[in-house]
Amino acid sequence: MRFSKNISSLVPSPTLAISARAKQMRAAGESVIDLSAGEPSFPTPDVGIAGGVDFVRSGKSGYPPTPGIPQLRSAVADYINGSTELASLEPANVIISAGVKQALFNLSFCLFQEGDEVLVPTPYWPTYLAVVQLAGAIPVIVPTAWDDGFRIDIDELERLRTPATKAIFLNSPGNPSGGVYDRDQMEQLAAWARENDVWIVSDEIYRRLYYQGDSAPSIYDVAHAADRVVHLDGVSKAFSMPGWRIGYAAAPTELIQKMSALQSQTTSGAAGPSQHAAAAVLASPERDNIVRGFKDILHRRRDTAVEALRDVPGLEMRVPAGAIYLYVRLMGSEDSLGVAEELLVEAGVASVPGEPFGTPGYLRLNYSVADDELAEGLARIRTFFS
Repeated sequence: MRFSKNISSLVPSPTLAISARAKQMRAAGESVIDLSAGEPSFPTPDVGIAGGVDFVRSGKSGYPPTPGIPQLRSAVADYINGSTELASLEPANVIISAGVKQALFNLSFCLFQEGDEVLVPTPYWPTYLAVVQLAGAIPVIVPTAWDDGFRIDIDELERLRTPATKAIFLNSPGNPSGGVYDRDQMEQLAAWARENDVWIVSDEIYRRLYYQGDSAPSIYDVAHAADRVVHLDGVSKAFSMPGWRIGYAAAPTELIQKMSALQSQTTSGAAGPSQHAAAAVLASPERDNIVRGFKDILHRRRDTAVEALRDVPGLEMRVPAGAIYLYVRLMGSEDSLGVAEELLVEAGVASVPGEPFGTPGYLRLNYSVADDELAEGLARIRTFFS
């Protein structure tokens, strides 16, 4: 069959593909510990369940507004204003989408076109490259180093910047590394972007899953206006609601309007029950307590994983400041794809190799799974490498 050149280089999500394979192996009766999927193991908060169920029981089954129901857009604006140093965000600055991936797709199609270049630091979430390429633009890889904690160097940005540079993607805490930009680094990046008329697309889906404070520094802590900044977040990680498929973007109203117009011709937006569930969580007086409760457990699991793998031969790691992953370095091997395959087949542990993240020689391990699964998975990893 002949397909459009629009998708000639498109490949399926590698992380979802590995997770699907692990599930298939389990279904076939094999013992597999899945540390590959990027989702926490907690149940949906009760207040979110109640919000979704109450809406379903109300019998209201009409289409929600394309940019999102008013109460959720308002709750998102209040949440951002209350958890960052930005105080001026309005519901009109917010669009609700079917997950952060759709928000990324929408903004990329609205901001980027053929001839544009978008800076993408390593290690990167593979979707960043895909959405930039689908929009016809060129992703320009920004190399970072293990020794520097995978943090961006301003001099390197300046070396790679051209007249075609349209935007830079930030992700802090990072997937897969768990690395975090401190406030000074955020200020430097924001200043560089302002000086060079470059958009900042800041993916902050793990912002609240930060183990050195209440929240990792946000782009909105240093860029006190929505101008030329896109803030991405959702309820999948900090509120453990991945299957509800609610993500959102905050941006200048003109961009939100264009993204809404595009969304109206694609998915028409996120499902109504999911939006009401998310609104109930974000507007709840218990919102921050929910995050803290999840984070306390994740902090403990992170420390358990670090301690279990600290002295394993052939592995090197750093303690991640945020997110839900260990990103371990393979000593003496760049073939993390091959190692991940062997780990799955021989030890029954699913991980994600570093190749899809632009950094061969690493493995991503999700430590947010249930305690018993985590303990068994770590024991298998120790045995495999030892």
